[in-house]
Amino acid sequence: MSILQSSILLLTAPIALLLTSFGASAQEADQQINWPMGAAVQTEVGQHIPAGASGVAYIDAPRVATLLQLRGVTGSGTVILKSDDSHDCLTIPIRFVAGDFGGEGISAKATTPIHLILQSPRVARALAAGDDVVSDMYRISAQLDDPEADIIIQTGLSKSHGFVLNPGSSIVADVFGATTSRIVCSEIRAQGS
Repeated sequence: MSILQSSILLLTAPIALLLTSFGASAQEADQQINWPMGAAVQTEVGQHIPAGASGVAYIDAPRVATLLQLRGVTGSGTVILKSDDSHDCLTIPIRFVAGDFGGEGISAKATTPIHLILQSPRVARALAAGDDVVSDMYRISAQLDDPEADIIIQTGLSKSHGFVLNPGSSIVADVFGATTSRIVCSEIRAQGS
């Protein structure tokens, strides 16, 4: 081996080692997020994550406003995600906005609670990472038995609504990240208690 080849090898070896460690770290992170599908979870306060789902989103007191044909819904709530063993859950506060062209007149009022089933591990990973979930980036369904859906609308919205789930309880969370907690699923308490 020539001196030039030896020099190049010695200079590139640390870079190759560094890149290899980054790849291994990324693979370890992917392996740690292993969302279960086989078990349903029932919490003490009646929240239910169905078998086959990665989690649920609850917006218990949304408000709806209409301006002629425009209709907007806003509120805050909680996302509950199953962990890899179905005994722990990750809870994340969320802000929620939705809209469509189903308005009639001008009004603002409280509306029915919104419950979403998060079927896809991809949705769960995005929320756990603090990323927004925008409905037009996923397959949305209003049919409870739709195996292809990423998110299933259980109550409170129609399929015509476009919506965003934004992790965090304030705009500060957009900068510093949402505050999450990992607890035993049966110990989840109702929001505000």
